[in-house]
Amino acid sequence: MADYDILGNIAIIKGEGKTKEEKLKEAEELMKRASIKTVLEKATNVHGRLRTIKTKHLLGKKTLVAEHRENTGLFKFNVENCYFSPRLSNERQLISGKIKSKDKVLVMFAGVGVYPIVIYKYSKPAKIIGVELGKECCKYFKENLKLNKIPLDKVEVIQGDVKKKINEKFIKENGKFEVVVMARPNLKETFLKQGLIASKKGTRLFYYGFCKDDEIKRMTDELEKEANKNKRKIKIEKIIPAGEIAPYKHRYRVEINVIK
Repeated sequence: MADYDILGNIAIIKGEGKTKEEKLKEAEELMKRASIKTVLEKATNVHGRLRTIKTKHLLGKKTLVAEHRENTGLFKFNVENCYFSPRLSNERQLISGKIKSKDKVLVMFAGVGVYPIVIYKYSKPAKIIGVELGKECCKYFKENLKLNKIPLDKVEVIQGDVKKKINEKFIKENGKFEVVVMARPNLKETFLKQGLIASKKGTRLFYYGFCKDDEIKRMTDELEKEANKNKRKIKIEKIIPAGEIAPYKHRYRVEINVIK
């Protein structure tokens, strides 16, 4: 994996084990790219439920606000306060290709709105609701809807914890969904209960799990047990690697059919 990420106008390098001179040399090389106006160093690992980081300025304009283009969309966000992975660009497009125009779609952990906006641009489903905990992310989510000229009656932003927001009241107001995208961060909780609350018979649920390559069966067995515990039945259709996060450890897209 590359030891830097490019988020539109901002490049973030991993400086661990590098001297100051090496970091500056790398920053100078990145600044030669026309699109990059700022180079930051990642000063902390991703942490907390909001998956935030701290950075140090190395070179160029002093800003934390990225303007990133992906899949015909433009996205603004603060790189410290809003988690964003440019490495999921292809994954988001692949998911969009699985959505039908008649579908009503729920995106859990919607971040700054990248999944909902890419899905809308490619598939034009009947309705998309994005639920996101972070207030800063929701601020940019709403701004990104305007930037991308997305009708506000087609994509709705709900700020809050999915465990508190997705309940009987939520279903009474919004109904159940044909598609649930669980763009889940790398946390211990599965949040599958909330995904199933929003699902009816026949719902396609896209769950993201993180595990070592030899632990896939254990992960899927646990999902089936959790569904049974919640008096639901699921069928796991596909398990697809969706990005390496460490040697022999991947983010996996688990495609689930809700049977009952």
